[in-house]
Amino acid sequence: MVFYVMLLCAQASVWPSPALGLERYETCVDVGVAAHEGGVDPAVAVALSYTESRFNREAVSSRNAHGPLQVKPVFHCDSGRFEGCDLIKSGIGAIVRYQKRYGHKWLCHWNSGNQCYRRSRAFAKLVRKRIRVLKRPRGAK
Repeated sequence: MVFYVMLLCAQASVWPSPALGLERYETCVDVGVAAHEGGVDPAVAVALSYTESRFNREAVSSRNAHGPLQVKPVFHCDSGRFEGCDLIKSGIGAIVRYQKRYGHKWLCHWNSGNQCYRRSRAFAKLVRKRIRVLKRPRGAK
């Protein structure tokens, strides 16, 4: 499984962005492995993490979402606080909860909360496109 995740991350590293660098590549692998261990499709977690933060462990949004999956500690960390929170595992747990709660519209809600807006539907569409690219057989156009 780790090899599969490494392939996903190698493919994601060629998407239009500054060169990921080793640290962000390792974050990508950590996200993919945690996803597999948490019962989430690694391609989904990798595409979401790329879209949210470009695999930046230190990312913090204007809405106080943290880490590569941009989770809000108040909702997704056991302590409800950033300190001591494993942001990757908490993010994977949040994905599982969103998928159960919102079904096929979970990505839209991931971006916006309880209601889907035009911007959040566009976000979901972009992540789904990246998932399809990651799942495309190697060498296919």
